[in-house]
Amino acid sequence: MEIELKNIEGKVIKKIPASDYVWAQPMNESLVHQVVVAQRNNRRQGTSSSMRRRDSDYSTAKLRAQKGSGRARVGSRSSHLFGNSVAHGPRPRSFSQKIQRRVKKASIRMVLSEKLKEGEVTLLDNFAMDQISSKRISQAVKNIGLLGKSLLIMEKSEIERNLLISIKNVKGIKTVSSDLINTYDLMAVKNLLITQEALSSIEKIWDRKGKAGGNNEY
Repeated sequence: MEIELKNIEGKVIKKIPASDYVWAQPMNESLVHQVVVAQRNNRRQGTSSSMRRRDSDYSTAKLRAQKGSGRARVGSRSSHLFGNSVAHGPRPRSFSQKIQRRVKKASIRMVLSEKLKEGEVTLLDNFAMDQISSKRISQAVKNIGLLGKSLLIMEKSEIERNLLISIKNVKGIKTVSSDLINTYDLMAVKNLLITQEALSSIEKIWDRKGKAGGNNEY
């Protein structure tokens, strides 16, 4: 398959070949959902904590007689009924979930393929910045015609200080290295901006690398 290559002004320069194995995968929503849920759980700190009845430092003596007072029966001062503890409250725990490597790779290829199919992928020849200029970034976004949140994917060596500072002041766009993309970040944005160098890097990492198997291989 071929993908249109554009310059920073939004004009099509040429079409370049791309791997069908990376950019033409059928979508499996259940698999992608599984990976996104696992990734979000892995980002949870799991540090929420509440005081249990056993943690309350109060006397365990019964506050009043079980019968005869005309009021509801109560136990010790540490009861959650008095606001001193929480019944079934959160405790520190790990939310981490393991994701099979082949499932993770498959989900990334599926999301990339789906976004290309929906016209939400823009391939750029380069995005070099010789000086700090948020105005130039904003103009480039306008030229390309992007609406909504965007993710600029670049090869690691292309990401430099001027670019990072320039993008920092532009709302709705962030940068990531091509070797650090993941399913959740790809799904969290509307548009993907990918440089030509990043395209080569993505295909080098996520392609089958000559292994046998069809397009549905996970």
